[in-house]
Amino acid sequence: MKHHLKQLSTIFFGVTLLFFSSCVCKTGKEIAGKDILPSMPIRAPYENTLEYAWSQKEVKESRLLSDMETMDAWTHRGYGSLSLSGDKPFKGQYSLLLTSPTKGENTPPGGRPWGIAGAVYPVDSADWTDWNRISFRIYPDLPGFKVVSVSLVFHNEGEDKTPDSYDRNGLNYQVLENHKWNQVYWEIAHLGREKVTGVEIRYRLQGNEPGSADTARYYIDEMYLEKVDADHFEGWNVAPGQIAYNHAGYATGYPKIALTPDTEATSFRVREMASGKIVLQGAVETQTTPIGDFRVVDFGKLNTAGDYQLEVGALQTKPFRIDAFATVYRSSIIKTINHFYGQRCGYAVEGVHDACHLDWVATHQGRMVSIHGGWHDAGDLSQGLVNTAEAAYAMLSLATELKDSDPSLSERLQEEAKWGVDWMLKTRFGDGFRSVWATKDMWTDNIIGSKDDFSTEAQNSPHANLVSATTEALAAIVFKTGDSFFSNYALTSAIEDFAFGTEIEERRMNVELAGAALNAALALYQATTEESYKQAAVTYADYIVRCQQQTDLDAGVSLKGFFYRNPSKETILHYPHRSHEQDAVVGLVKISKLFPNEAAEWKQALQLYAGFYKEASAYNAPYYMLPAGIYDLTQARDDVETEQIKNGIQLNERYYLKRFPVWTSFRGNSGTTLTQAKGLSAVANYLGDETLRQIAYRVLDWHLGLNPFAQSLMYGEGYRYAGQYSVTSGNLVGGLPVGVQTHFNRDVPYWPAENCYNWKEIWVHPSCRWLMLMCDFV
Repeated sequence: MKHHLKQLSTIFFGVTLLFFSSCVCKTGKEIAGKDILPSMPIRAPYENTLEYAWSQKEVKESRLLSDMETMDAWTHRGYGSLSLSGDKPFKGQYSLLLTSPTKGENTPPGGRPWGIAGAVYPVDSADWTDWNRISFRIYPDLPGFKVVSVSLVFHNEGEDKTPDSYDRNGLNYQVLENHKWNQVYWEIAHLGREKVTGVEIRYRLQGNEPGSADTARYYIDEMYLEKVDADHFEGWNVAPGQIAYNHAGYATGYPKIALTPDTEATSFRVREMASGKIVLQGAVETQTTPIGDFRVVDFGKLNTAGDYQLEVGALQTKPFRIDAFATVYRSSIIKTINHFYGQRCGYAVEGVHDACHLDWVATHQGRMVSIHGGWHDAGDLSQGLVNTAEAAYAMLSLATELKDSDPSLSERLQEEAKWGVDWMLKTRFGDGFRSVWATKDMWTDNIIGSKDDFSTEAQNSPHANLVSATTEALAAIVFKTGDSFFSNYALTSAIEDFAFGTEIEERRMNVELAGAALNAALALYQATTEESYKQAAVTYADYIVRCQQQTDLDAGVSLKGFFYRNPSKETILHYPHRSHEQDAVVGLVKISKLFPNEAAEWKQALQLYAGFYKEASAYNAPYYMLPAGIYDLTQARDDVETEQIKNGIQLNERYYLKRFPVWTSFRGNSGTTLTQAKGLSAVANYLGDETLRQIAYRVLDWHLGLNPFAQSLMYGEGYRYAGQYSVTSGNLVGGLPVGVQTHFNRDVPYWPAENCYNWKEIWVHPSCRWLMLMCDFV
């Protein structure tokens, strides 16, 4: 189906705001090529979700908390009302009815929801330690809403207090089906339950689209405490009863590893699905690593294309593919595009939202521009320039790689990228200021001047302008033959934005800005062949090299090759969840390829970087999850950071290697590990380093099921994928979350069966990195 967004023009205080887009989603037979692409949005099979797995669990014991036949046990909190209703009981005569307006009376605070309406079940400091799941029935009645959700809050006043200090642990958001009874399951084995004071069911006031109801109604019935075999939620050990493997499959010529929790099995079998025959048998090996003892299945000898199933003792996997990389990962590329398509702002996406946020503007010195368009940034509906620019760049780069081998997919990537570049160009003010970040966590009425408006102030950000210049320059190259006007506009903007971005005071320069400037200069050199851009690139590349630790870190610590924030080498470069580490090394690879006769020092820096990750990643064998890096204990800012650093691997009295970042409320390491892997894959290809390439490849394994929880982290790809925090747009096939986090200050994986920002929130940042990685492997 084609969706067209017509040009709109709104007159407001004498200013004409143009709302436009030329992109049309071409799917099915509209794109000729290697294969017909699926129509978007793509739907995920329910039977492959983790939610389905929860519904199939045996309930070993249960206790009714409330049958909702009386209001005695319930209280109301926040907006709206809570009442007993006979209109729609699931069982018995009554259910609870939680009613709320969708908007508050005033402008939304900071672009966030107006507040909550809550149904609270108070508990008198009860010990629920013997119970590990809550279930209840809920019927949302929100006419016109395409996506509805509810949030749950668990209150415990014991030693493990919930919600935690960051208001994350103990919160669970659930996407529901409108106008039907849903059964909600929430496993609480990860939460302290020795002094429970209540359970709360909440609706958040997040507005409504035009034509949708302005009142939300939720009927609630039958809440139980239950005892089940809870999912594995913390540690490096493999989830009981599961084989950890790559659900999408394995590329020929790359490692083919799986892990089993079965300590008794001594052998494995690989069965070909087409014939039903066993095609490979081997021994299960025990491997002891710094993170524990593992039972490893290695079937790397098998490189014949086909669909297979792995069997270890009584356990077996779902079918997976062995084939060329481009074949195995094509599905994940298509689904990642689907994620971006579902995040389009100002565009009607079937089953997700109508053309939205047409009343959203950025202001600057009395002027304003419309900022709908592009992609919503995450599980909320915010907009971010850097993520948009990087995503469009990744799409254009991958489209170029696939132009000859997979023209249909290449064309679709170009189309989606153009949607993003369109937005980048229309949200510029032309003087260095542009819409860099805009928070929006609700639906609006599309009318400028009403109470749900929340505008954003334009910013002049060197990093944002440099990243934009890189993407604009590449867009100028890619679209030069097909759309010369668009190409020229993109190139003019790139030249201007590079100039704005490089107006950086020396004291503000750092390795992140140098990496962005290096890539922008190289992109403009390729687009214009002007020598000045080459000279600028050389300057920034040399700056990056000066930021590198090129000798042993300290006495007894031979690690080196990582980067500091600047040449003073006082602060090691770290990212807690949203990383740009790839820019510096990808830029060094590009400049070394373009100017090989001048590349000796740059190449040496890349070799040192490769050596660092080869050594550091071994600490996380057999997963080879890329560690967060080296931390300096003397730079810990408080007791929390000190504890987190000390829970890492001690290298000496001062330095520790951390598997996960030091972080506060913003947690999740997909954005960091995928970014690191992008840098490593680019370096591996340049150096011809197969070992390094395989380390980068293992990050893909981790995200598609070869992790301690045996879950695919990409929604709709593989099996056992959990719902993500995407409460306004729903679960989007192809979405990746911020990533696996840690519990409190520990340094081991933590992935409980609850759904909350930011760690389980769907973000375009890791999805962008996924496409970046594909460029180096296809």
